Order: sequence, then structure tokens, then C-alpha cells
Amino acid sequence: MKFTRHLAGYLPVNLATALASFGGVYAFSRLLGADEYGRYALMFSVMALIHTASLAAAESAAYRFTASARAKGDLADHFATIRGLLLRSLGVAALMMLVVAILLRDMPDYLAIVPWIAVLLPLGTAIQTALEAHRASHQVRRYAIIATSKLLGGFVVGVLVAWKTDAGAAAPFIGLAAASGVLFLSEASWLWGQGKGGESDAARRKTYLGYGLPIAAALCLDLLLSAADRILIAIFMGEASVGEYAAGYGVADKTVLLICAWAAMAGSPLVMSAYEDAGPDAAAREAGGLIRIILLVGLPAATGLALVAAPLAEAMIGEELRAGAIRIIPWIAFSGLLNGLLIHYYSEAFQLARKTGERALLMSVPVIVNILANLILIPLFGLLGAVGATIGSYLVGITLLSSFGRKYIALPFPLFDFAKIGLACLAMWPAVQLVPDLGSWAELFAKAIVGGVTYAVVAFVIDAGGARTFVQDSRAASRQPEIS
Repeated sequence: MKFTRHLAGYLPVNLATALASFGGVYAFSRLLGADEYGRYALMFSVMALIHTASLAAAESAAYRFTASARAKGDLADHFATIRGLLLRSLGVAALMMLVVAILLRDMPDYLAIVPWIAVLLPLGTAIQTALEAHRASHQVRRYAIIATSKLLGGFVVGVLVAWKTDAGAAAPFIGLAAASGVLFLSEASWLWGQGKGGESDAARRKTYLGYGLPIAAALCLDLLLSAADRILIAIFMGEASVGEYAAGYGVADKTVLLICAWAAMAGSPLVMSAYEDAGPDAAAREAGGLIRIILLVGLPAATGLALVAAPLAEAMIGEELRAGAIRIIPWIAFSGLLNGLLIHYYSEAFQLARKTGERALLMSVPVIVNILANLILIPLFGLLGAVGATIGSYLVGITLLSSFGRKYIALPFPLFDFAKIGLACLAMWPAVQLVPDLGSWAELFAKAIVGGVTYAVVAFVIDAGGARTFVQDSRAASRQPEIS
């Protein structure tokens, strides 16, 4: 019941994320053109890598240690330490931005984006750190309001800038900077107030960094799994091909990954609470509900996207980028599910047990596999080669994390439920094939409705993944008072 209520509470954030992601693909793939969209995708990956490498350690510590600090009654010291870590981390981020600017000094189209990334880093980390603290404290409503405002505000302003100015690939970053600047005032003030009167001590900083730095390293490796292929595509095939690849990922991978993130956003804090209160076995039992929900909604989403690849691309992606995206969307959809399982499920064992260094070490293996596979497959098969390399590296990552993580928490994988969910997904295929080729939005909506209804009916009849229980809990949760 509590899981279902949290799932409902975080729904607005995921709807906003979906709108910003899909709306971004729809608008920017048309307003920017193929080359500009490719530059935007590459620089967004650069920004994500810099942010993760320099700032994610403090952000992850804010999530992991807020609940224990509240239990001990030393929240002020906790937030004072987080504040000190953020200030030091921003110095590292500034040095990394300087290096990037030097490397791009002879590439003016890319260099024009650098100042906006430099503005976004301090604004974004203050907001994200506050959001992690809100999530750890189960402050669902505040988290939803702040995250939704940032996503939708950044999207709307970015589209307006791209439409009305010649900012080009810098437009999405300008939009994010504008939205973040407004929210920074409230969230930075909140963070500062939480640490008022507290002291930042070296021992606590060491503990936080010992937990956060390996997470940051592992997240950087996760990002490299999705960024390395774009860099190699740019080298072998050019910026326009990066645009096709990024557009396909924007509508397929993002869809499934958002669904997995939504389930994890609601379920991970409950798994963490179970681990802190009752140990690994209790966490494993709580995780059983999380994986069932991820599969119950993630697998049909991937299957549905694969079945509607052509009308989805026609509806969402600009004509210059459409042809390449159609070929890769079905494969990207399932790679998104694997990515979601890797990041939002199998990584949990290492984070809860504070064995994040081991996770980072293990994640270096699929990254190496990904880079080597891309070097071989992109020249041979183009964009499909890049997708194949990604799928293979995700499978390697899941195998490693699930195998080594069991010694800390035996995260379950419900094979019987997976089989029933797969059967319900399989039922979608003949139903969708009955829909005529109407083209674009009409065909997309018709096939999505037919496929979704078919899956829901079959899943409910055979109780795939506890679908009946989920529906009953959702009805009960809707009658409960709103989460604060």
C-alpha cells in the first residue's frame, strides 16, 4: 500500500519528465536540424559527465545519510557537511569546465554552449541535493513540485529560445539555466537553513566521500555506456548520425528508463528503510515488490515501443533524423529496460551495503566491452552496431552486478512473474498488427490504445506480476489522504 501511494505521489514528476523528454525530441529535432541536434546531444553528455564526476558524490550522500542524521538528531551537522562538500566539488567542476573550454577553443559551435553549462552546474547541484534530501525524507509533494517545475520550465523556455533566436544547440541549455535560476533561490536557501548552526567535520566528510565518490565513479561509467557510442558515431559517421541516434534514444530509451525510474523513485526509499530497520533479508523482501512493478510496466512499454517504431518516429522526430531512428527504436526500447534494471535495481545491493567502490570496479567491465564493441560494430553495421554494442554491455553489467551483489542482498528476480508478463506482452503483437497503417499520430494512438488494453486485460486475467493486487492497491491509495 505504501509503495503504491508513493508511486502515485511521484507520478507528476515522471509525467513532466516524459513531456520534457518527448517534447524536446519533437521540438528540437525540428527547430535545430540534424547537425545542431547532434551537437546538443554530445554537449549534454559532456555536461552530464562533468556534473556526475564532480558533484554526484555530495548529492548521493545527501540522499543516503539524511534519514540516519534525522534519527540521530544531528541534521544541522549533516547539512553543514553536505554544504561544505558541494563548495569543494564546485571547484573541481570549474577546473573540468576550464579543460573542456580549452579543448573546444577551435570549435566555436561547441564553445558557445560552454558558458551555459558552467552556469547550470552550480544551480543544478544545489537543486538536486535538496531534491535528494526531500526524497530520503519521503517529502513526496515538495520533491514533485520542484522537479516538475524545473523540467517543464526548462523545456518551455528552451523551445522559445530555439524558436525565436539563433542560439542553435545552446537553446536547450539556456532554457534549463533559466528554470534552474528561479528554483535555485528557494532550494539553496532551504539547504543553507538546514545547515544553520551545524558544523562540518572531517570525519563525516570522509564517510560521505567514501560512500559518494564510488557512486559518482559508477554513475560516470553508466554515462559512458550511453555517451561513448555517440562520440564514436560522431567520429565514424558525423554529427547528423549522432542526431538520428540521440533522437531514437530520446523517444525509446527515455520512455522505458523513465518508467523504471518512477518505480525506483517510489520503491528505493522503502527498500532502504527496510534495510536500515531490519537488515538485508527485509530489504530483499521489499525489493521483490519493486522488481515486479518494474517488469509489470517496463516490459510492456519496451514491447509496445518496438511495435510502433515507425508511427512513433513519424509523429515525434523531425524528417531529417527520422529514417535512422526508425531502424534502431525497437532495439533501443529493450536496451532501455536493461539499463533501468542495471541502474535502478541491481545497483541497490551495493549502495545499501555501502560497497559502491566494488560496483564502480565491476561497471568498468561493461564500459570496456561497450567501447571495444562499438569500435568493431559501428564501421560494420552503422547505428545498429552501436545499439548492439549497448545491449551487449548492459547484459554484461547486469550479470556482474546480480552475481556479485547477492553476497550483500539477495535481490530476487521473479522468473514465474516474468514469464507471465512476457506472455501478456506477446499478446500485444497480433492485436497491434490488426490496426491499419494510418500513419503518424493516428496510427500511433490507435496501436498504443489497442496494445495497452490487450496487455492490461491479459495481465489482469493471468495476474501477471501481481497485476490484480496492484490495481486493488492503486484504488485503495486513491482514497487515502494526499502524501505531504
